[in-house]
Amino acid sequence: MRNGNKRSLMVSAAALMVAFSVAGCGANNTTNNTTNNTTSEGATNTDTAATTNETNATNTAENAPAESAGDLKGATIKIGLWWDGADPRLMEEKDRGPAEDEQIALIEAAEKKYNGKIEFVKFGDYGKYVENLTTTSLAGDPFADVVVLELFWSFPGLVNKNFILPIDDMLDLSDSKYIPWMKNGGSFQGKQYGFIDSPPSPYGIFYNKKLVQQLGVEDPYELQKSGAWTWDKFRELAKAATKDQDGDGKTDVFGYIGDMKVSTEQFVYGNKGSFDKDESGAMKFSMDSANSIQGLQLVADMYNVDKSILQPAPKDGNDKAFIAGKSVMYGGFSWELGGLKDNMKDTELGYVFFPKAPNASDYTSYTPYGNMYMVSKYSKNPEIAMKIMDEISLHGKNKELAVESWKNQYTPDALDTRTQMYDKIDYSGSYIAIPDADKLVDSVLKDITEGKVAPATAVEKVKNQFDAGIAKLQADSK
Repeated sequence: MRNGNKRSLMVSAAALMVAFSVAGCGANNTTNNTTNNTTSEGATNTDTAATTNETNATNTAENAPAESAGDLKGATIKIGLWWDGADPRLMEEKDRGPAEDEQIALIEAAEKKYNGKIEFVKFGDYGKYVENLTTTSLAGDPFADVVVLELFWSFPGLVNKNFILPIDDMLDLSDSKYIPWMKNGGSFQGKQYGFIDSPPSPYGIFYNKKLVQQLGVEDPYELQKSGAWTWDKFRELAKAATKDQDGDGKTDVFGYIGDMKVSTEQFVYGNKGSFDKDESGAMKFSMDSANSIQGLQLVADMYNVDKSILQPAPKDGNDKAFIAGKSVMYGGFSWELGGLKDNMKDTELGYVFFPKAPNASDYTSYTPYGNMYMVSKYSKNPEIAMKIMDEISLHGKNKELAVESWKNQYTPDALDTRTQMYDKIDYSGSYIAIPDADKLVDSVLKDITEGKVAPATAVEKVKNQFDAGIAKLQADSK
């Protein structure tokens, strides 16, 4: 089910996927060098929206609030990140789309309003990025006023060490322009720290619609539309799709394939479980909770009882196995659609949420990857810096541009799913901050699949080590 890549490599790559419109509007479709996993699906250069958005950009700039908001007196607000291409003003005019034009107008308006300059500052060494922030901050001159940070760097570490500020009193967070993902992923212990104006790429299920039809089972999208796309229906489809087609005694086509850990997160977190948080949200080993065990049991049963999860894991990648027809369903991030379509030109692909869990009331996509803009406590102008970030962001316009571009990529059914996902993404990666927790989760998943160990036994084996990791993180974060 897993393609053999280590999560550490995936985190480093996915770290480049910050979902903020200014930060990489022209990103492409690969995790290795994309800076924006929302616009990597083509959300910016949308010709059909150009006229409307250029007009909106002008109107927004002209109608910016005129009240006294603070005078920078020529000072520069710096926005820190680890990649190139964040400043739309540096793009050649011929390469700009409507989003870039609007952002430039907003930046110019903010510079005028606050009597200052806005600069995007790159510190490219991802491995030393946090060290650079803390060192320059303690020296009294942080390398940026607003800084992109991984959520697992920030919570609890940088918050508890007082390197970043809450923004609750800087912005009116009751405003509907602030997206659910920003509040879901960017809050910690009741306070809001993260700022973002578009969500990361969701994780869902691609499926071969023709093969589903041939099986004579209900289409996942139709089930989803009626609220009946559940674990039972998912398992039923996966079992029906698993076949020995040539009669040699070996399974040729499986029901499902996907990254083991990210897929399991959908089942556990979707069922109101967690790896590292209790029901109150406090950090605590929780793989042994009833809801978590139920999610793990589903994975174990599909792997060992139904044998509907592709096994052994393909050496050349899960996506390639799906493309080759070795599975009917494939768990993948939405940005993968382009590559799948390029290699499956005659195949109609469906895309749905992971099935609704027994304890869930709605469909939600969970991602372990997320980074947001946060305000440095050591900034000389923290409130102005945050207001500038807010005012140069596209907010709801991002979704309009994205949906318009998706119309050329997704089938109508899949477009409906992808559009819903924009507002239904939550965070599952906080455990990555805990020393060795990532490896311990791996060991549990290996035990309950290849090792055929009961989930309750598998999680009990790692509990003490997991608890020790939590204690170390909490001690190091003081």
